[in-house]
This record gives sequence, structure tokens and C-alpha cells, in this order.
Amino acid sequence: MRSMGLDIGTRRIGVAISDPLNMSAHPIEVLQDIDFPALRRYVEEKTREGVGRVVVGLPLTSRGEEGQQAAITREYANALEGIEGIEVVLWDERLSTVEAERRLKEAGHSLRGRKVDAEAAAIILQSYLEYLKTKKRQAGE
Repeated sequence: MRSMGLDIGTRRIGVAISDPLNMSAHPIEVLQDIDFPALRRYVEEKTREGVGRVVVGLPLTSRGEEGQQAAITREYANALEGIEGIEVVLWDERLSTVEAERRLKEAGHSLRGRKVDAEAAAIILQSYLEYLKTKKRQAGE
């Protein structure tokens, strides 16, 4: 089962996908001006490609509080609930965009919004995958 990461912004949604073993995350695309039903259809399509989990980045403030964008993000996540075979996970995404910009700069890429959004989605997803690995190790698996 693959996992998908989403970085939900005001105009764009960055998308990342894991490898089949959920070891690493890779940015794949940016969705423009997409509403709840369109995102739901997109995720339903991805289930046919082996996606079983969607990790949605939850934008918290530096103090760990939720603001207006977090409320919007929760609405998008709620729109995905109930899709057959999909687990929806909200995951703290603090500083993912800053990290995405840093990585792209270091790699010599321009900081166009689209590329940053997909990279941020990959950072969110990779963070969650690392959490799962740590949890498995602690459980002795």
C-alpha cells in the first residue's frame, strides 16, 4: 500500500507519493484551484493505483495552535473521509514550506510556488513515514 501526502494551500495543493514499501516520499504534482469534490475524485482515482493512506499536512502555528488555514485543511480532510480503502491522517506540517524552499535552493532550483508545494507535500509525507518506522522499531517489529 502506498501513502499520499497533501500540502493544502489557499490556491494549490501539493501532492507527494510514497514508494510501495512506504520507505520514501517523492513530490509528484500540484493541483490548481481544486474543490472538495474534485479532490475526492482525485484521491479515489489514486486508490486504484494502490494508495491506501492520505497524510494531510495540518498547518499549526509555532505555538501548536490551529488558525484559519488549519480549519480549511480539516474541511478538505473531512471531504476525503469515507473513501473506501483510504485512511486519512492529519499530520503537523510546521515549517514544511520553509524546509522545501531551503532544499530547492540548495539543489539550485527556482522557488516557483508549484515546485515548493509538491516538495512540501513530500516533506510532510516523509515525516509521517519516519514516524511509522520509529513506531515499528519501538514495538519490536
